Amino acid sequence: MADHGEGPSIRQIGERVGLSSSSSVAYQLARLEDPGLISRAGRRWRSCQLGT
Repeated sequence: MADHGEGPSIRQIGERVGLSSSSSVAYQLARLEDPGLISRAGRRWRSCQLGT
């Protein structure tokens, strides 16, 4: 985020964690969002931040 000004895309996250389906990545991110481990502004995953 510091280098590019925004977080990685869903595809970039998938490449790093070994998931080829963008819907699988979005599902996993939503599971982290539900308990408040991450949060996002609006509907964009690129805006997600670690929860507090």
